Amino acid sequence: MQFNNKNYKLSILLVVFNVLLIAITVMTSPINVGASDLSESKDQVDFKNAMDTAPRGLNIDDPAFKLGTFDGNNGEVLRRNDDPTDYSGVLQVTNNVDQISAIWSNFAANNYFDMDKPQTLSMWMYFGRPYPSKDSDNALQVGDGMAFVLQNDPREYGAISTYKNTPAVGETLGVWGADFNNLPDYYSGNFATSEDVAKTAIQNSWAMEFDTFVNRLSMYDQINGKGVSFDLNEQGQHMGNNYPGEAATYNPLYVKRINDSNKKKRYFTLDHRQGNQYMNLTDQNWHHITIKWDPTTHNLTYSLNDKNLDGSWSNVLGYKYTINLDIDKFHFKTADHRLHWGFTGTTGRFTENNFIVFESIPSFINAESHVSIENITSGKPVKENDTVDFGDKLDFIYKLNYVSGTKDWEKILANIDFPSEVSFDSGTIEYDDGTPSETIDLKEISHNNIQHMLKKSLNSTHANALIVLHTTADKAKRSTTVSAKHASFKSDNFIIDDNTPSFRIRTDSLMISTDPSGTINFPNKDTIPDNILIDGSIWYGNGVPIKPSNITVYSKLNDSPSESMKLTKNKDYLTASFLLNIPKSQLHIGTNNLKIYAVSSVALNSVSAPVVLTSREVNISINVDGGLRFGEVSDNVSFQPVNSGYTGEMVPRQDGWHVQVIDGRASGNSWTLQARAHDLINQSGQVLNGNIVYKNVMGKLMPLADLTNIYTNTKDSDASQQIDITESWTDKLGMFLKLTSDSSAGKYSGKIDWVLNDGLPNT
Repeated sequence: MQFNNKNYKLSILLVVFNVLLIAITVMTSPINVGASDLSESKDQVDFKNAMDTAPRGLNIDDPAFKLGTFDGNNGEVLRRNDDPTDYSGVLQVTNNVDQISAIWSNFAANNYFDMDKPQTLSMWMYFGRPYPSKDSDNALQVGDGMAFVLQNDPREYGAISTYKNTPAVGETLGVWGADFNNLPDYYSGNFATSEDVAKTAIQNSWAMEFDTFVNRLSMYDQINGKGVSFDLNEQGQHMGNNYPGEAATYNPLYVKRINDSNKKKRYFTLDHRQGNQYMNLTDQNWHHITIKWDPTTHNLTYSLNDKNLDGSWSNVLGYKYTINLDIDKFHFKTADHRLHWGFTGTTGRFTENNFIVFESIPSFINAESHVSIENITSGKPVKENDTVDFGDKLDFIYKLNYVSGTKDWEKILANIDFPSEVSFDSGTIEYDDGTPSETIDLKEISHNNIQHMLKKSLNSTHANALIVLHTTADKAKRSTTVSAKHASFKSDNFIIDDNTPSFRIRTDSLMISTDPSGTINFPNKDTIPDNILIDGSIWYGNGVPIKPSNITVYSKLNDSPSESMKLTKNKDYLTASFLLNIPKSQLHIGTNNLKIYAVSSVALNSVSAPVVLTSREVNISINVDGGLRFGEVSDNVSFQPVNSGYTGEMVPRQDGWHVQVIDGRASGNSWTLQARAHDLINQSGQVLNGNIVYKNVMGKLMPLADLTNIYTNTKDSDASQQIDITESWTDKLGMFLKLTSDSSAGKYSGKIDWVLNDGLPNT
């Protein structure tokens, strides 16, 4: 008997190329990384809280960043914890009084902000908490804050606010000009000008400040030469932005001494442009910010507090603003418009723990994720707040796209939450390089979460990965709203998060479930109990109480007549129950189909017709092995790429070949596997000069132009047997591609037929 013909596509890539490899080494001084040190922080309790709650971030101890090279830089890169496998770096900006810090992207390591390309930055910021200060009778006080800076200052890594060639702390935040000269010059009698203040700032720059200490003093005796007035027009902790090296950023004001109008002081306020006020930054929480640059509009958009600490999108009110930048303010001197980007921060007489954890560096990796849900049953996408029906097949789709960069996005850990209201059926990951897809195994699921390390990297050559989770919406007992679920894709050099849309599952008016459900497998008839018990439940989808006597359950096994039973028992007041017995004697070898559904008939009164509700049909497959069949057979396989090739060359296989045979028959039965290979043809219709051949254990090459016996087996026990013939293949045994002469470069594909025969071949 001959049966179970199977065929599948096979691809071979034939490439003609030459490779010239040039190695270039860039020497640079790395950032020193230290363990977190509580002893150096003035507020040690808050320091510990910051480290204990710090999110995972990028490894920033390589040459990607450089600490500012000015004297007195208090910046330091710390490790998030003591785990030797966790490379997350935490940038400590300040942790005590009278400090100033800066960290800059390192051009030598290709870390820059390219104004000619779309850029996305994301990071976490921590601003500490109010802390008692002896300078204010132990009142709770905070330090000054931090600033995000884009700069083209000639000093490069030495860029910082200065006054009399000394780094200027306090309200400058390390980037603004120093309003420290409030008295007229002794010799000329002239006051400092806006231009004078601008010269002390970081030049050719733009800054966005996160100001936690409001400098709003304006009385004569309060103007003390330490910078105390920049925030005169601001309310509470705030954000603002401007060009620190531009005189127009600083507004000059005078104040006269009371009872002596001849004595004046000049002070300056800062033009904060667009921003936010009345903020609460020093709340001992990590704040996420995403910054996006659009080179076509010259718009920079920031979103603060857009994520929760676990990476999911935040539902709380965040801060979002779009700012148009004048790129001429950077005074570029070359054709490329690349800037140093980084952070500065300061404290004055009050302390503050300021920390940053980076998630992305746009010049290294600029990538995107797009999450969607497809209703396979209806053939429609599931958008925010859409409704699906109970039992619908839903695909959760995660598309990763590498947009640009100088580094591969490698060792990507996909951490995906999916709803508890759906059942996971299977999952795959496909890449755009033509290789076989990865499988996400059921064993990788724990508490509706999947963690899977992608086997391949993404880069400019192979930029896309498609993750698909196949599910069924069959776990909701009643109509319910399914909340958005978080997915993150993390590596040591790039992190991105996304959320699925929220949607609603609409249940049936009459619901039914069984245990077991789906598929029941038995290796042979001897392992089947005398009766298979199916435990069932019936309930109303709207949650009203149920009366068992109103419910009739119908069942049908294979081609036998349908049977019915009137229910008599409750599991609880909302659920009726039934127990269905399937006798072993009614099952046959192979697949047995059991169909079950329920009908509710409720008479509202003696006049009206009863209200009749019918549940959906439950299908249970009871598989009894005892036959001969194919198991897993790979759909797409390939041989290794070759360079032009030569006559007689034997091209080995790539990984991913599987040809499995399952035999559930009794001991002594035999089978034979045959194969036939078709021509390999490229996109232009040219046939490859070569053939697929099989090399047996004797080393004999067997052509496969016709059906050819390649494997036989005889069972030696009654137990079900599974054999994957490819497991015995080696570099000297199995399928090979034998070339007969040169062929044109290209991708060739063809087909192999597998035929499984009951019995041994005739001798």
